[in-house]
Amino acid sequence: SIRRQRQMCIRDSNHPNLIGVYDFGEADGMLYIIMEYVDGKSLYHSAHGQVVDPSEALRIVSQVCSGLDHAHTYGILHRDIKPSNILLDSKINPKIGDFGLARALESKIEEGEQIYGTPGYTAPEVLQPPYSFDQRADVFSVGVMLCELLTGKLPEADPRPVSQLCKCNPRLDAVIRKAMNPNPELRYST
Repeated sequence: SIRRQRQMCIRDSNHPNLIGVYDFGEADGMLYIIMEYVDGKSLYHSAHGQVVDPSEALRIVSQVCSGLDHAHTYGILHRDIKPSNILLDSKINPKIGDFGLARALESKIEEGEQIYGTPGYTAPEVLQPPYSFDQRADVFSVGVMLCELLTGKLPEADPRPVSQLCKCNPRLDAVIRKAMNPNPELRYST
């Protein structure tokens, strides 16, 4: 049946770092989605304004990248990666949620379409014509989030290299700089 095929597709596309979706549909004219319950707080509520130990920040961001890579493999661009959209389970493993702005990787912005994003986290190409973007827009947001976890503030608040602000490994400066490059062609592609 179509319902069984849809459930198999959902089950196969789940990943330990994405909030699980078990079913979705419409009942009596109301759309619904049945999702995994994550018993924990958002990364925002757990770390906002605080400096996170570099090894813990890297562990969390690495798992977020793993979940995003999985979504990108299935052709889904999140478009709103930020700490409040990352839930931490009871073992402090991140799970990406809130795919409300998500869209297919190959889809294009239509003329007159409203552009959304969270200030400070959204890649420049998402906000500026010709609005052409791909998974590298999510990579930009991950770079912002890593910088914020390491320093306790958004990169725009202090332009100095991260290693000068948190005494972490200076190699992270190059990683963050590349992830957040204003030119998507110069960012990591995945």
